[in-house]
Amino acid sequence: MGEPSAQRIPSRKHRLHVFGSKLHKWLALFIGVQVLLWMATGAIMSFLKIEQVRSEHVISRQAKPLVSDFPAPQWLTDRRGIVALTTKSVAGHPVVQVEREDGSTTLHRADTGNKISPLSRADAEAVALAAWTGPETSIAGAKLVEDPIGTEFRAPFPAWQVTFSDEDQTRLYIDASSGTTLAARSDTWRFFDFIWGLHIMDWTERDRINSWWLLLFGTGGTVIALSGFVLLANRFPRVRRRKARRPAQK
Repeated sequence: MGEPSAQRIPSRKHRLHVFGSKLHKWLALFIGVQVLLWMATGAIMSFLKIEQVRSEHVISRQAKPLVSDFPAPQWLTDRRGIVALTTKSVAGHPVVQVEREDGSTTLHRADTGNKISPLSRADAEAVALAAWTGPETSIAGAKLVEDPIGTEFRAPFPAWQVTFSDEDQTRLYIDASSGTTLAARSDTWRFFDFIWGLHIMDWTERDRINSWWLLLFGTGGTVIALSGFVLLANRFPRVRRRKARRPAQK
């Protein structure tokens, strides 16, 4: 009888292949769980209407008008449809903000009642400078906008766009009717907005989380992830149970 052949030692390439295969398998299992959750939750969110999520279909947040005999400054002669009076500081001056049921807002001098809205450019710049808390900078420009600016700012109008001279080109949008800072935008925001559009697959509006594109790819991704788990399970080595040997009967 010939001598038993020597046991073959796996090469380094083979060992790396086996190690890489195991690493890939376990990483796929770990990462695949999160991918499955992302796809499944994305598909579920695509089916839901954001208005229903926010309960806007059953809840009204419209303010109710004040009674006609509410206490008010003497200069306020027209009390029809007023829902709120707010005393605040705008551009360093005490003012009274009058909000009406039709959604309109006006600003008045607290002492005389003189209407100061829409705000002047100088007042808008003063509001922007008072809101700025970053490194020392200056205002590069300001303009009154009355139409949507892409996805950056859509409403309400009219509003002042005040641009700072900082590296990020920060832009503040100030309500010309109330002096309220409505939004702060920058080049970083624009980059994030672009990435967000790619993520939710809404390349124009950036706010539709239930588009057919997202629904289609979310559902397809869920199916791919589930089928991947099935294929992955088939690649796992089966554990064979050894049958216990029974003692031979005499």
